[in-house]
Amino acid sequence: MEQTRTAVLDAPRWALRARQAMAVVGVELRKILGGKRIVTVALLAGLPVMVVFLVAIEAPTGAEAQRYFGNIYSVVVLGATVFFGCALVFTHLFRGEILRRSLHFYLLAPIRREVLTVAKYVAGLLAACALFGGVTVLVHPMFMGIVGAGLSVAEMLQYLGITLLGCTAYGAVFLLFGTLFRNPILPVAGLLGWEALNFLLPSGIRVASVSYHLKSLLPVPGPIEQTFGGAAQPPAAATAVLSLLILSAVAVALACYRVRRMEIRYTDD
Repeated sequence: MEQTRTAVLDAPRWALRARQAMAVVGVELRKILGGKRIVTVALLAGLPVMVVFLVAIEAPTGAEAQRYFGNIYSVVVLGATVFFGCALVFTHLFRGEILRRSLHFYLLAPIRREVLTVAKYVAGLLAACALFGGVTVLVHPMFMGIVGAGLSVAEMLQYLGITLLGCTAYGAVFLLFGTLFRNPILPVAGLLGWEALNFLLPSGIRVASVSYHLKSLLPVPGPIEQTFGGAAQPPAAATAVLSLLILSAVAVALACYRVRRMEIRYTDD
């Protein structure tokens, strides 16, 4: 009997995988935006707005306003919203499936695990960039408007770019954590300590940090860099961006490797 062929089977391999990835991205976006964790993520996204409302009235004007906003961005947006928001979104992409005992549905489907992993990462990245990037675009003109300083579109776009890079890098690292550890809380806490105390480390070790590269891109130095002088020789902007993209690619590749060899034993959890 002649085998019946379909449009899906006849499609090129790359087109089939792209179609599968898009389907997974759609499903994952609905899970992220419709799940219970989105409430906590939304509260984290709203934190910079509340801080700006509380402190902008007492903030200085002129050139000092830019430095003041830089401090808020470094501590609140990068240090709290992006870091913890990405931890909530990305560690749950695989760990949440295991806790819900639903990951085997994905693993039994005719889809390569590398495609599944990358699609989940893309879905988390789209959600994080939309939430935290949108907040960055909102709070910068809000702050400058309250203090009566002129709005710099170029500066706002620079902060937006840093936020998107932060989501890309932290998201990849937390995706890897979610595939490696049963309880990602301790690794996330360890990374938080590493990022927070990075300025105390020797310059040769500081480079192994997401915040080190992100803060080298800031229009004005953050409060720690102003107090302690930061790195003696911060990386050039192109080097920092390239380092973050390489880190993200390596972390996602390692997550793909881990998922490819993953075996599900729900009784272990």
